[in-house]
Amino acid sequence: MQNNIFLKLKNSNNILTALPAHTRQAGVSLIITFFVMIIILAVILSVTTLLYQEIKMIRNIGNSVVAFYAADTGVEKVLYYDRKVIPTGATRGLCSMFAYSAENLSACPKSSDVSSLDSGLYCNQIIDPNTSLVTDFLKLTDVTNYPNGCDADKCNACTLSFTTTFSPDNSLNNERSYTTVATISPVEGSSNLTIDSAGVFRSLNRKVELYMAKPEATDFIRVLDAYATPTSSAFGTKILVGVKLTSVNGVANVKAYIKTSRDEDRDDVPAPRIIPNLTLSGGYYTGDWTGELGAYFVDVVITDGANPPNTLSYKIYPF
Repeated sequence: MQNNIFLKLKNSNNILTALPAHTRQAGVSLIITFFVMIIILAVILSVTTLLYQEIKMIRNIGNSVVAFYAADTGVEKVLYYDRKVIPTGATRGLCSMFAYSAENLSACPKSSDVSSLDSGLYCNQIIDPNTSLVTDFLKLTDVTNYPNGCDADKCNACTLSFTTTFSPDNSLNNERSYTTVATISPVEGSSNLTIDSAGVFRSLNRKVELYMAKPEATDFIRVLDAYATPTSSAFGTKILVGVKLTSVNGVANVKAYIKTSRDEDRDDVPAPRIIPNLTLSGGYYTGDWTGELGAYFVDVVITDGANPPNTLSYKIYPF
């Protein structure tokens, strides 16, 4: 019986030895193919992860740009009201930009006052998310020395703040907003303006800060009317410039810079494109300039006789 068992085992070894070579190679190939597939899968997963991160980064860059321009909108709004919407008797419009009423429709309204305007035009009060307290539009920065610092006709020691949220739409889902804080501080008879504006879009925040160390504004003078009218000339374009001021007392010089673009700095304007001294005639400081054909913009700079001199800059564009 033992001989029979030994014989069967021997026969089994002969059977294993007799397996064809291609059958053994197929098993090795299967193992190699398995490992190759694992490597390919790992490479695909790595590339997919990298692509996802790149796509996410690109999307965040786009969202960051939207947040930045939302913040910039707050700065532009403050500058617009400060320079362009000036009430009678005031030298700047910043402290009156929230005084919206039926008699003052040029001020910035709250969304609760008017619902027919574009939401980007509103100025709403800031609500502290931690305390739910509502921040006043205007707040005195120095109650003792400048108790009238937030008055429209003074506006030299005041902090103003507001927030704006854009209306929802299908693409942006009401995720754009900006919060702006502007502070006016008195400095040696003038006032410095600091603007901090934070824009938010889809959880991304971007901030724009603007500091005007010496604003080009004075208390003694304000522009009531201005024009820059082009006329035909045999030599190209002739531009007639005129400026009417609240008062001519103390005015030392009125100069006009003829600029080729809104971004051109006055220091870069060549002498041939400067009217160095506008002359007073009929209540207007007037002058003219003739040059080649083109699109031009005008910066008028009024200077007083103080030491150091104060200046007021007024832009006229386009025509």
